[in-house]
Amino acid sequence: MNRLTHLLLPLPSTRFGGTEGHSAQLAARLASQPGLRVTLAAEPALHPALRAAMPAGHDRAVLRAAAIGWQDGVAPEDNGARQQAAAATLIAEVAPDLVLLPLPWPNAGIGLLRAAAHLPRLVVLHLAPDGAIPLGIADALPDIAAADAGWCAVSDPGARRAERIFDLPPGSVAQIDNPAPTPPRADVTMVRAALRGALGLAPGAPLLLFVGRLEQAKGAHLLPAIAADAGMVLACAGSGPLRAALDRRAAVDPARRLRMLGHLADPTAWYQAADALLLPSVLEGLPLVFLEAAAAQCPVIATESALEGFGDEAGSLARLVPKASAEAFAAAAREVLANPAATARRVRLARDEAARRSWDRILPEWLGLLRAAAARHKAHRPETTA
Repeated sequence: MNRLTHLLLPLPSTRFGGTEGHSAQLAARLASQPGLRVTLAAEPALHPALRAAMPAGHDRAVLRAAAIGWQDGVAPEDNGARQQAAAATLIAEVAPDLVLLPLPWPNAGIGLLRAAAHLPRLVVLHLAPDGAIPLGIADALPDIAAADAGWCAVSDPGARRAERIFDLPPGSVAQIDNPAPTPPRADVTMVRAALRGALGLAPGAPLLLFVGRLEQAKGAHLLPAIAADAGMVLACAGSGPLRAALDRRAAVDPARRLRMLGHLADPTAWYQAADALLLPSVLEGLPLVFLEAAAAQCPVIATESALEGFGDEAGSLARLVPKASAEAFAAAAREVLANPAATARRVRLARDEAARRSWDRILPEWLGLLRAAAARHKAHRPETTA
Protein backbone atom coordinates (compact mmCIF):
# COMPACT_ATOMS: atom_id res chain seq x y z
CA MET A 1 0.00 0.00 0.00
CA ASN A 2 2.75 2.45 -1.01
CA ARG A 3 4.20 3.84 2.24
CA LEU A 4 1.15 3.30 4.41
CA THR A 5 2.17 0.99 7.23
CA HIS A 6 0.05 1.95 10.25
CA LEU A 7 -3.68 2.66 10.17
CA LEU A 8 -5.61 4.07 13.12
CA LEU A 9 -9.34 3.37 13.30
CA PRO A 10 -10.89 5.43 16.14
CA LEU A 11 -14.45 4.38 16.87
CA PRO A 12 -16.62 7.18 18.36
CA SER A 13 -19.24 4.78 19.74
CA THR A 14 -20.59 3.95 23.19
CA ARG A 15 -22.71 0.95 22.15
CA PHE A 16 -22.30 -1.98 19.79
CA GLY A 17 -24.32 -2.29 16.60
CA GLY A 18 -23.93 -2.59 12.85
CA THR A 19 -21.34 0.19 12.47
CA GLU A 20 -19.22 -1.27 15.24
CA GLY A 21 -19.45 -4.84 13.94
CA HIS A 22 -18.52 -3.68 10.45
CA SER A 23 -15.58 -1.67 11.82
CA ALA A 24 -14.24 -4.68 13.72
CA GLN A 25 -14.50 -6.88 10.63
CA LEU A 26 -12.85 -4.26 8.43
CA ALA A 27 -10.05 -3.60 10.90
CA ALA A 28 -9.21 -7.30 11.14
CA ARG A 29 -9.18 -7.80 7.38
CA LEU A 30 -7.05 -4.72 6.80
CA ALA A 31 -4.64 -5.91 9.50
CA SER A 32 -4.18 -9.12 7.52
CA GLN A 33 -2.72 -7.16 4.61
CA PRO A 34 1.06 -7.63 4.33
CA GLY A 35 2.99 -4.82 6.00
CA LEU A 36 -0.06 -3.00 7.37
CA ARG A 37 -0.56 -2.59 11.10
CA VAL A 38 -4.04 -1.57 12.32
CA THR A 39 -4.97 -0.08 15.69
CA LEU A 40 -8.67 -0.07 16.55
CA ALA A 41 -9.30 2.45 19.35
CA ALA A 42 -12.58 2.43 21.26
CA GLU A 43 -14.18 2.77 24.65
CA PRO A 44 -13.05 -0.13 26.87
CA ALA A 45 -16.62 -1.36 27.37
CA LEU A 46 -16.83 -2.16 23.63
CA HIS A 47 -13.69 -4.27 23.48
CA PRO A 48 -15.25 -7.70 24.25
CA ALA A 49 -17.88 -7.28 21.52
CA LEU A 50 -15.33 -5.88 19.05
CA ARG A 51 -12.96 -8.76 19.72
CA ALA A 52 -15.77 -11.27 19.26
CA ALA A 53 -16.78 -9.64 15.96
CA MET A 54 -13.34 -10.04 14.39
CA PRO A 55 -13.37 -13.04 12.04
CA ALA A 56 -11.27 -16.09 12.81
CA GLY A 57 -7.91 -15.93 11.09
CA HIS A 58 -8.10 -12.13 10.80
CA ASP A 59 -7.58 -11.10 14.41
CA ARG A 60 -4.36 -9.14 14.24
CA ALA A 61 -5.88 -5.68 14.67
CA VAL A 62 -4.65 -4.15 17.93
CA LEU A 63 -7.42 -3.04 20.30
CA ARG A 64 -6.62 0.10 22.27
CA ALA A 65 -8.67 1.74 25.01
CA ALA A 66 -9.62 5.37 24.37
CA ALA A 67 -12.27 7.66 25.88
CA ILE A 68 -13.54 8.81 22.47
CA GLY A 69 -17.18 7.69 22.50
CA TRP A 70 -19.83 10.29 21.71
CA GLN A 71 -21.91 10.51 24.86
CA ASP A 72 -25.71 10.79 24.70
CA GLY A 73 -27.13 13.84 26.46
CA VAL A 74 -23.87 15.82 26.37
CA ALA A 75 -23.65 19.12 24.48
CA PRO A 76 -21.82 18.83 21.13
CA GLU A 77 -19.15 21.34 22.16
CA ASP A 78 -18.40 19.37 25.33
CA ASN A 79 -18.40 16.05 23.53
CA GLY A 80 -16.18 17.46 20.81
CA ALA A 81 -13.68 19.01 23.22
CA ARG A 82 -13.33 15.80 25.22
CA GLN A 83 -13.00 13.72 22.05
CA GLN A 84 -10.43 16.07 20.56
CA ALA A 85 -8.23 16.01 23.65
CA ALA A 86 -8.35 12.22 23.93
CA ALA A 87 -7.76 11.75 20.20
CA ALA A 88 -4.81 14.16 20.16
CA THR A 89 -3.10 12.07 22.84
CA LEU A 90 -3.99 8.86 21.01
CA ILE A 91 -2.61 10.11 17.69
CA ALA A 92 0.61 11.32 19.30
CA GLU A 93 1.17 7.92 20.92
CA VAL A 94 0.13 5.74 17.98
CA ALA A 95 1.67 7.90 15.20
CA PRO A 96 -0.49 6.52 12.35
CA ASP A 97 0.11 7.05 8.65
CA LEU A 98 -3.62 7.37 8.03
CA VAL A 99 -6.84 7.58 10.04
CA LEU A 100 -9.95 5.64 9.01
CA LEU A 101 -12.88 7.23 10.84
CA PRO A 102 -16.28 5.47 10.87
CA LEU A 103 -19.20 7.69 11.83
CA PRO A 104 -22.33 5.95 13.13
CA TRP A 105 -23.96 9.42 13.03
CA PRO A 106 -22.57 12.50 11.26
CA ASN A 107 -21.70 14.53 14.37
CA ALA A 108 -20.43 11.58 16.42
CA GLY A 109 -16.81 12.27 15.52
CA ILE A 110 -16.50 16.06 15.59
CA GLY A 111 -13.59 15.99 18.04
CA LEU A 112 -11.86 13.18 16.15
CA LEU A 113 -12.16 15.07 12.87
CA ARG A 114 -10.54 18.11 14.49
CA ALA A 115 -7.74 16.12 16.09
CA ALA A 116 -6.91 14.30 12.83
CA ALA A 117 -7.24 17.32 10.51
CA HIS A 118 -3.48 17.37 9.85
CA LEU A 119 -3.35 13.69 8.86
CA PRO A 120 -4.38 11.69 5.80
CA ARG A 121 -7.80 10.26 6.59
CA LEU A 122 -10.79 8.47 5.16
CA VAL A 123 -14.18 9.22 6.73
CA VAL A 124 -17.03 6.73 6.29
CA LEU A 125 -20.68 7.66 6.99
CA HIS A 126 -22.85 4.73 8.07
CA LEU A 127 -25.98 6.76 8.71
CA ALA A 128 -26.99 10.26 7.61
CA PRO A 129 -30.34 12.02 8.14
CA ASP A 130 -32.26 13.68 5.37
CA GLY A 131 -33.42 16.58 7.53
CA ALA A 132 -31.68 19.10 9.71
CA ILE A 133 -27.90 18.99 9.95
CA PRO A 134 -26.91 17.40 13.29
CA LEU A 135 -25.82 19.80 16.02
CA GLY A 136 -22.23 20.91 16.18
CA ILE A 137 -21.17 20.21 12.60
CA ALA A 138 -21.56 23.76 11.28
CA ASP A 139 -19.33 25.12 14.06
CA ALA A 140 -16.75 22.38 13.47
CA LEU A 141 -16.43 22.73 9.69
CA PRO A 142 -13.73 25.44 9.70
CA ASP A 143 -11.45 23.20 11.79
CA ILE A 144 -11.77 19.80 10.15
CA ALA A 145 -10.26 20.51 6.69
CA ALA A 146 -12.93 18.41 5.03
CA ALA A 147 -11.73 19.12 1.50
CA ASP A 148 -8.43 17.29 1.90
CA ALA A 149 -9.96 14.13 3.42
CA GLY A 150 -11.34 11.14 1.60
CA TRP A 151 -15.08 10.52 2.17
CA CYS A 152 -17.34 7.55 1.56
CA ALA A 153 -20.72 6.20 2.65
CA VAL A 154 -22.36 2.78 2.64
CA SER A 155 -25.32 3.89 0.50
CA ASP A 156 -25.81 6.34 -2.33
CA PRO A 157 -28.48 8.36 -0.45
CA GLY A 158 -26.09 8.56 2.49
CA ALA A 159 -23.28 9.77 0.26
CA ARG A 160 -25.40 12.60 -1.15
CA ARG A 161 -26.55 13.60 2.35
CA ALA A 162 -22.97 13.57 3.59
CA GLU A 163 -22.06 16.08 0.89
CA ARG A 164 -24.80 18.40 2.11
CA ILE A 165 -24.02 17.96 5.79
CA PHE A 166 -20.27 18.52 5.46
CA ASP A 167 -20.48 21.12 2.67
CA LEU A 168 -18.63 18.93 0.16
CA PRO A 169 -18.80 19.21 -3.65
CA PRO A 170 -21.39 17.02 -5.42
CA GLY A 171 -19.97 13.62 -6.27
CA SER A 172 -17.07 13.89 -3.82
CA VAL A 173 -18.35 11.23 -1.41
CA ALA A 174 -17.85 7.72 -2.78
CA GLN A 175 -20.34 4.93 -2.20
CA ILE A 176 -18.99 1.57 -1.02
CA ASP A 177 -21.08 -1.53 -0.52
CA ASN A 178 -21.65 -3.02 2.90
CA PRO A 179 -20.42 -6.63 2.94
CA ALA A 180 -22.61 -9.64 3.56
CA PRO A 181 -21.62 -12.70 5.59
CA THR A 182 -21.06 -16.07 4.02
CA PRO A 183 -24.20 -18.23 3.93
CA PRO A 184 -24.69 -20.48 6.97
CA ARG A 185 -24.06 -24.17 6.50
CA ALA A 186 -26.26 -25.54 9.29
CA ASP A 187 -29.20 -27.75 8.37
CA VAL A 188 -32.22 -25.44 8.23
CA THR A 189 -34.73 -28.11 9.22
CA MET A 190 -32.80 -28.99 12.36
CA VAL A 191 -32.23 -25.34 13.29
CA ARG A 192 -35.88 -24.44 12.85
CA ALA A 193 -37.01 -27.39 14.92
CA ALA A 194 -34.51 -26.69 17.70
CA LEU A 195 -35.17 -22.98 18.09
CA ARG A 196 -38.93 -23.23 17.70
CA GLY A 197 -38.88 -26.02 20.24
CA ALA A 198 -36.94 -23.77 22.63
CA LEU A 199 -39.82 -21.28 22.31
CA GLY A 200 -42.42 -23.99 22.82
CA LEU A 201 -43.65 -23.74 19.23
CA ALA A 202 -44.61 -26.49 16.85
CA PRO A 203 -42.24 -26.86 13.84
CA GLY A 204 -44.82 -25.35 11.48
CA ALA A 205 -45.95 -22.48 13.68
CA PRO A 206 -45.27 -19.02 12.21
CA LEU A 207 -42.35 -17.11 13.70
CA LEU A 208 -41.38 -13.48 13.07
CA LEU A 209 -38.01 -12.01 14.03
CA PHE A 210 -36.58 -8.61 14.94
CA VAL A 211 -32.82 -8.08 15.29
CA GLY A 212 -31.50 -4.64 16.17
CA ARG A 213 -31.27 -1.87 18.68
CA LEU A 214 -34.42 -1.49 20.73
CA GLU A 215 -35.22 2.14 20.04
CA GLN A 216 -37.97 4.10 18.34
CA ALA A 217 -35.90 4.90 15.24
CA LYS A 218 -35.70 1.16 14.58
CA GLY A 219 -39.45 0.77 15.07
CA ALA A 220 -39.01 -1.40 18.16
CA HIS A 221 -41.97 0.29 19.89
CA LEU A 222 -44.25 -1.29 17.26
CA LEU A 223 -43.23 -4.89 17.95
CA PRO A 224 -45.89 -5.83 20.54
CA ALA A 225 -48.69 -4.52 18.34
CA ILE A 226 -47.26 -6.20 15.21
CA ALA A 227 -47.17 -9.55 17.01
CA ALA A 228 -50.70 -9.10 18.34
CA ASP A 229 -52.18 -7.93 15.01
CA ALA A 230 -50.43 -10.69 13.04
CA GLY A 231 -51.39 -13.33 15.58
CA MET A 232 -47.84 -14.68 15.44
CA VAL A 233 -44.96 -15.13 17.84
CA LEU A 234 -42.26 -12.49 17.36
CA ALA A 235 -38.75 -13.23 18.66
CA CYS A 236 -36.94 -9.99 19.53
CA ALA A 237 -33.13 -9.91 19.69
CA GLY A 238 -31.36 -6.77 20.84
CA SER A 239 -30.83 -4.25 23.58
CA GLY A 240 -31.44 -0.54 23.95
CA PRO A 241 -33.58 2.10 25.66
CA LEU A 242 -36.87 0.30 24.99
CA ARG A 243 -35.74 -3.05 26.40
CA ALA A 244 -37.34 -2.62 29.83
CA ALA A 245 -40.68 -1.48 28.38
CA LEU A 246 -40.74 -4.37 25.92
CA ASP A 247 -39.87 -6.82 28.69
CA ARG A 248 -42.87 -5.55 30.67
CA ARG A 249 -45.19 -5.83 27.66
CA ALA A 250 -44.00 -9.37 27.00
CA ALA A 251 -44.45 -10.37 30.64
CA VAL A 252 -48.13 -9.34 30.82
CA ASP A 253 -49.23 -10.79 27.48
CA PRO A 254 -51.17 -14.00 28.18
CA ALA A 255 -50.72 -15.11 24.55
CA ARG A 256 -46.90 -14.76 24.86
CA ARG A 257 -46.64 -13.30 21.36
CA LEU A 258 -43.47 -11.31 22.08
CA ARG A 259 -40.38 -13.31 23.11
CA MET A 260 -37.37 -11.32 24.28
CA LEU A 261 -34.07 -12.97 23.37
CA GLY A 262 -31.68 -10.25 24.58
CA HIS A 263 -28.52 -9.33 22.69
CA LEU A 264 -27.20 -12.09 20.43
CA ALA A 265 -23.55 -12.11 19.39
CA ASP A 266 -24.52 -14.17 16.33
CA PRO A 267 -28.21 -14.25 15.31
CA THR A 268 -27.60 -16.43 12.22
CA ALA A 269 -29.54 -19.43 13.52
CA TRP A 270 -32.59 -17.25 14.22
CA TYR A 271 -32.63 -16.03 10.62
CA GLN A 272 -32.81 -19.68 9.58
CA ALA A 273 -35.57 -20.40 12.07
CA ALA A 274 -37.82 -17.43 11.28
CA ASP A 275 -40.45 -17.00 8.59
CA ALA A 276 -39.59 -13.30 8.18
CA LEU A 277 -37.31 -10.62 9.57
CA LEU A 278 -38.97 -7.30 10.36
CA LEU A 279 -37.25 -3.98 9.63
CA PRO A 280 -39.71 -1.25 10.70
CA SER A 281 -36.99 1.43 10.76
CA VAL A 282 -37.47 5.07 9.84
CA LEU A 283 -33.81 5.46 8.83
CA GLU A 284 -31.03 3.07 7.84
CA GLY A 285 -27.85 3.41 5.83
CA LEU A 286 -27.71 0.03 4.20
CA PRO A 287 -28.65 -2.36 7.00
CA LEU A 288 -26.24 -5.20 7.69
CA VAL A 289 -29.08 -7.06 9.36
CA PHE A 290 -30.83 -7.26 5.99
CA LEU A 291 -27.72 -8.71 4.36
CA GLU A 292 -27.35 -11.23 7.19
CA ALA A 293 -30.95 -12.33 6.71
CA ALA A 294 -30.55 -12.44 2.93
CA ALA A 295 -27.46 -14.65 3.20
CA ALA A 296 -29.45 -17.00 5.45
CA GLN A 297 -32.39 -16.95 2.99
CA CYS A 298 -34.77 -15.42 5.51
CA PRO A 299 -37.58 -13.32 3.97
CA VAL A 300 -37.56 -9.66 4.96
CA ILE A 301 -40.41 -7.21 5.55
CA ALA A 302 -39.13 -3.64 5.66
CA THR A 303 -40.12 -0.01 5.37
CA GLU A 304 -39.17 1.70 2.15
CA SER A 305 -36.81 3.96 4.09
CA ALA A 306 -35.02 1.01 5.69
CA LEU A 307 -33.92 -0.30 2.28
CA GLU A 308 -33.58 2.99 0.41
CA GLY A 309 -29.91 2.19 -0.17
CA PHE A 310 -30.94 -0.48 -2.69
CA GLY A 311 -32.80 2.06 -4.81
CA ASP A 312 -35.37 0.74 -7.27
CA GLU A 313 -34.27 -2.85 -6.60
CA ALA A 314 -35.50 -2.82 -3.01
CA GLY A 315 -39.00 -3.99 -3.86
CA SER A 316 -37.66 -7.12 -5.54
CA LEU A 317 -35.53 -8.02 -2.50
CA ALA A 318 -38.04 -7.63 0.32
CA ARG A 319 -41.74 -7.11 1.00
CA LEU A 320 -41.83 -3.32 1.37
CA VAL A 321 -44.19 -1.35 3.58
CA PRO A 322 -44.49 2.38 2.74
CA LYS A 323 -44.47 3.52 6.37
CA ALA A 324 -43.93 1.84 9.70
CA SER A 325 -47.23 0.85 11.31
CA ALA A 326 -48.26 -2.24 13.22
CA GLU A 327 -51.23 -2.87 10.94
CA ALA A 328 -49.16 -2.65 7.75
CA PHE A 329 -46.44 -4.96 9.06
CA ALA A 330 -48.94 -7.49 10.37
CA ALA A 331 -50.71 -7.56 7.00
CA ALA A 332 -47.40 -7.93 5.19
CA ALA A 333 -46.42 -10.82 7.46
CA ARG A 334 -49.63 -12.65 6.67
CA GLU A 335 -49.07 -12.04 2.95
CA VAL A 336 -45.48 -13.32 3.07
CA LEU A 337 -46.65 -16.59 4.60
CA ALA A 338 -49.71 -16.88 2.36
CA ASN A 339 -47.81 -16.32 -0.92
CA PRO A 340 -44.78 -18.64 -0.82
CA ALA A 341 -43.99 -18.32 -4.53
CA ALA A 342 -43.59 -14.52 -4.43
CA THR A 343 -41.69 -14.78 -1.14
CA ALA A 344 -39.32 -17.38 -2.59
CA ARG A 345 -38.57 -15.12 -5.58
CA ARG A 346 -37.61 -12.23 -3.28
CA VAL A 347 -35.52 -14.55 -1.11
CA ARG A 348 -33.56 -15.80 -4.16
CA LEU A 349 -32.87 -12.28 -5.40
CA ALA A 350 -31.86 -11.11 -1.92
CA ARG A 351 -29.56 -14.12 -1.55
CA ASP A 352 -27.89 -13.26 -4.87
CA GLU A 353 -27.50 -9.63 -3.80
CA ALA A 354 -25.83 -10.74 -0.58
CA ALA A 355 -23.51 -13.09 -2.47
CA ARG A 356 -22.44 -10.19 -4.69
CA ARG A 357 -21.32 -8.26 -1.61
CA SER A 358 -18.55 -10.55 -0.42
CA TRP A 359 -15.56 -9.26 1.54
CA ASP A 360 -13.34 -10.68 -1.20
CA ARG A 361 -14.80 -8.16 -3.63
CA ILE A 362 -15.24 -5.23 -1.28
CA LEU A 363 -11.91 -5.26 0.59
CA PRO A 364 -9.89 -4.20 -2.50
CA GLU A 365 -12.27 -1.25 -2.84
CA TRP A 366 -11.46 -0.21 0.73
CA LEU A 367 -7.76 -0.46 0.00
CA GLY A 368 -8.26 1.73 -3.07
CA LEU A 369 -10.16 4.34 -1.05
CA LEU A 370 -7.41 4.40 1.57
CA ARG A 371 -4.74 4.93 -1.07
CA ALA A 372 -6.82 7.65 -2.69
CA ALA A 373 -7.30 9.38 0.68
CA ALA A 374 -3.55 9.39 1.29
CA ALA A 375 -2.92 10.79 -2.18
CA ARG A 376 -5.65 13.41 -1.77
CA HIS A 377 -4.16 14.65 1.49
CA LYS A 378 -0.72 14.88 -0.08
CA ALA A 379 -2.11 16.82 -3.04
CA HIS A 380 -3.81 19.33 -0.73
CA ARG A 381 -0.78 19.50 1.57
CA PRO A 382 2.26 18.88 -0.61
CA GLU A 383 4.60 19.59 2.30
CA THR A 384 3.50 16.37 4.06
CA THR A 385 5.30 13.09 3.55
CA ALA A 386 2.59 10.70 4.83
